[in-house]
Amino acid sequence: MHRISTTISQKHWELLKKHTEKYETQQKVLELALENLENSSKQSPELTREERMWLTQKSMNTTCIILKDNLKLLLETASFEMFNEYLDKHNPLEYTMEYYFQKPLKEISIKDLIEGVVVMGSMSNWFDTIDYIDNGNHFKLLITHSFGLNSSKLNKMAIERLFETYGARVESTYSEKTIFIKIFKINN
Repeated sequence: MHRISTTISQKHWELLKKHTEKYETQQKVLELALENLENSSKQSPELTREERMWLTQKSMNTTCIILKDNLKLLLETASFEMFNEYLDKHNPLEYTMEYYFQKPLKEISIKDLIEGVVVMGSMSNWFDTIDYIDNGNHFKLLITHSFGLNSSKLNKMAIERLFETYGARVESTYSEKTIFIKIFKINN
């Protein structure tokens, strides 16, 4: 047993008196309060991948609200040459994944990288669906959307760039509403 002596505010003195009536001694009240503090700090639920990605996007100032019709118009008039130059210079998906996973791109497993793209793509609302399949020697990323052919081309370019930078070979096909990207596993 240890003896403590301290001062507390009037507000906390009233709370201590109130709870002493219920729990009989000040010692019990203080011990219960300390145990509750300890238990509540342990019970903080771990964030889901999606919640972590939202926080990542917020901290990077990448979240921007825009009406889908406006986004579609911007995509229809996009310059592929300018976008390719932008990818060469900034590779935004690489930066996003490194920030999200808090480690360099090469240290992220290819499966985690694909799952990160799926979570980010799902949260962005750019895609109607985004998922992947493990086909043994490669993963297949399956994307559907309603933003037109230019959106397919631009998103294909960005996702391919990420995985090429990672060191994986990719093969893609796309249409006005779909993107299919094979990402071949790397044998280390």
